[in-house]
Amino acid sequence: MKNLLFLVPFFAPILSFSQINFSTKIVELGNVKEAYEIRADIVVKNTGAKKLYLLKADGEKGIKVFTSKKTIEVNDTALLIISFIPESAGRFSKEIKLVCSAQPDAVELRIKGNLEILKSDDKTACFYFGRPNKTVAVKEDAIVVNTPNVKKDNSNKMPDNSSVPIETKESNARTKTTGSKTETVIIETTNEKLPETLYKPNNLLFLVDVSNSMKDSLKLPLLKIAINKLIDEVRDIDFITLVCYADSVRILAENINGSKKEELHKIVNGLKARGLTKGRQAIIKSESVLIRHYIKEGNNQMILATDGKFNFYTEDEKKFIDQQKENPVVMSVIGFGDDRDAIKNLKEIAEKGKGSFIHIKKKTNLDELLMEEVKERSRRK
Repeated sequence: MKNLLFLVPFFAPILSFSQINFSTKIVELGNVKEAYEIRADIVVKNTGAKKLYLLKADGEKGIKVFTSKKTIEVNDTALLIISFIPESAGRFSKEIKLVCSAQPDAVELRIKGNLEILKSDDKTACFYFGRPNKTVAVKEDAIVVNTPNVKKDNSNKMPDNSSVPIETKESNARTKTTGSKTETVIIETTNEKLPETLYKPNNLLFLVDVSNSMKDSLKLPLLKIAINKLIDEVRDIDFITLVCYADSVRILAENINGSKKEELHKIVNGLKARGLTKGRQAIIKSESVLIRHYIKEGNNQMILATDGKFNFYTEDEKKFIDQQKENPVVMSVIGFGDDRDAIKNLKEIAEKGKGSFIHIKKKTNLDELLMEEVKERSRRK
């Protein structure tokens, strides 16, 4: 697809109430080259002391609002997707009124922009998950979900597509591959995330794939939410580096102290997907940055997040090992999607990096998995 549209939310507390924050209330899409369907996403955060409920969304006929969850726990986030099919090209301005339990008055949200060419079919649709005669639901733990054909609903009520938690042992488990060993890891339930008595200082580098393929679904938005949640929990003894790669490799933040949460959130929320993949160069360059800020007796870990296939040759592995010398690091991999060749390749890269491979697919809560991975690597022996 030559012309694609993908909105990445910039999470700043532009709209703030006592219990609810929005990444923005006016989404300005600018000039859209061509599209069949227009979609935009907004991140909602519960900043209050009790659960927040999204009740319904009112708007003009044809506008749909999907949510990753209708019940938002304290300090948790949800993703809203506002969708409509334009009747013609030209300027558009669509408003919805979101009703929630945080306040008596509805919150006004708006999408604005200008569409140059209206596509007659959805084959090159912008930020689009399914055909128009399907209701497409975004679930809390899903990357892409297509539901069967159902009668069209223009009531604009908030679709109740969120998953109901099931209190079972399996719901708190995930599959992790370390080297050639695959095991089931039970996620801890604790109010203290990273107490210094139990967890060593962290030197974390996130290497994020922002190539075109990462914007075709909720991959990058889900990853950003997970990293932001981790940022909320890191301490002033922890340091974070953010590197992204596509056509080129860019260092967005280098060795930022965990206490500078606002700065880190701003950088994470500014990530946008575009370009081709240059994974090989990104890994080697990121490793050198990680080692530059090495923490003795700490957790020095690179976390690669991607859905793509790229070659990591024998010479790359040798250079990766040689650069470490007396400062060993770990490279774990978060792999999105179900492409068998890509997943096989990413597992091998994690094995070469002596780290874990975390496969993100249905029935997966990425923020919990990321936190558990960091805790496992930094746990004091």
